[in-house]
Amino acid sequence: MVNPEHLAAVMAVATGGAVALPYSVTGLRYLTVDADRRAVMRRGWFIRATWRRTAARIGLVQTDHAAKVGADIPLAGELRRSSDKPRVLIPRIAVRVEAWGLRIDVRTVGRIGLGELQAASSYLADAWRVPQVRVEQDRPGVVRLRALLRDPLTVPTRYEPDASAPVDLASWPVGRDADGQEVTIRSSGVSGVVLAGLAGFGKTSFLNTRFCQLAPSPAVQFVLIDGKGGPDYDDLFARAWLYSKDDLDQVHAVLSKVHRLMLLRQGGIASVLGVKNVWHLGPSEAWPLVVVVVDEAHTFFNETKTDKARDKVTGEITRMVEELVRKGRNVGIQTILATQKATGDAIPTRIRDNCQAAVSFAQRTSEASVAALGADIAEYPEAHPRRLQHPDYIGVASMVVEGRPGFTLVRTPRTEDDTAARLAADTAHLVSDPLALIEYQTRGLHAVEDDTAA
Repeated sequence: MVNPEHLAAVMAVATGGAVALPYSVTGLRYLTVDADRRAVMRRGWFIRATWRRTAARIGLVQTDHAAKVGADIPLAGELRRSSDKPRVLIPRIAVRVEAWGLRIDVRTVGRIGLGELQAASSYLADAWRVPQVRVEQDRPGVVRLRALLRDPLTVPTRYEPDASAPVDLASWPVGRDADGQEVTIRSSGVSGVVLAGLAGFGKTSFLNTRFCQLAPSPAVQFVLIDGKGGPDYDDLFARAWLYSKDDLDQVHAVLSKVHRLMLLRQGGIASVLGVKNVWHLGPSEAWPLVVVVVDEAHTFFNETKTDKARDKVTGEITRMVEELVRKGRNVGIQTILATQKATGDAIPTRIRDNCQAAVSFAQRTSEASVAALGADIAEYPEAHPRRLQHPDYIGVASMVVEGRPGFTLVRTPRTEDDTAARLAADTAHLVSDPLALIEYQTRGLHAVEDDTAA
């Protein structure tokens, strides 16, 4: 039953009230939604009706002094007619109601663009009486504002593996953006990924999710290296071709095998596959994608300057990882380096800066954010990792997404340890030795010098 008070309010507004409400469809929709939705709709009408005044008050306007074509330009000292007053340019807006608040698309005009709207975001939040206004470039000429009554990024999600779903090795589903849209980053042709963020803010769950996405495919083999040395990866080792904890000599032995695999694949890819890049065909069971995960990667790159034997091993590990990142792309080897702070003292810049993809969860400093995502992150304060330190943003990461300007905040799903462990046990039979495969495939075809002993 329709509340008479609501009907009277809608009719009054629609027939000449202070806030213009489109009658018919919008009015009827207002009557049929719940109280929370009505409050959001009313806020949207208010924003739309008061936009010109709000924009003028906070400086989101520009005076157009350009004379019309054919008009006389007054000389100095001459008076303008009232009809000759310069125009005031105010960006046009389109307001849309969402479950979490209001989406306002602003058409840029003159010098009013992304930077000006970002600088005015706190003033807009005060004027509109909302907790937060988030600003990002949507497309050329349009800046998207989110007047958040409830931040959708703070709503946790959970990943549950679907055994019947096909595994797409070329793309990497990472989560949902602030509009609830699925976000995917490229995996094909990517040889290096940097994953950074404070402890406890989602890195391990992010890696668990990626493991669960790929584990059901026989065209994927894993190399798991845990720099923490704890039990985090113990249950996943069943699905790994090679694995190690934080023992430096064991890590060196594991990476030496991966490095030899890369050399053999480089020498044999043309004769075995008939192409120079495995992604032209896609990984297969006979030529699997090898995903090398190095968690707490900084553990293996720090030289002591006092222990020569240890520093020699560290130097060789650094060299091999660098070559895997630089040369592994076309032969199907992908290295993921996870660390809390991706500065040059944690991951050498010659490795970090050659990684094609970067993901950062919460960071405490701008230095750490720039190290992970690059200097451009300073131009996108709404997606800055320093803003993700609140517990509500555990599991939210900032990253570059192809086809989108700037940086995108993504709510990544949580994958429970038990889920990943169960999937590792269920898919353990898919483990194979890609090094033995390539040695068999290239036997008698090429002689590749093993420089790992040098």
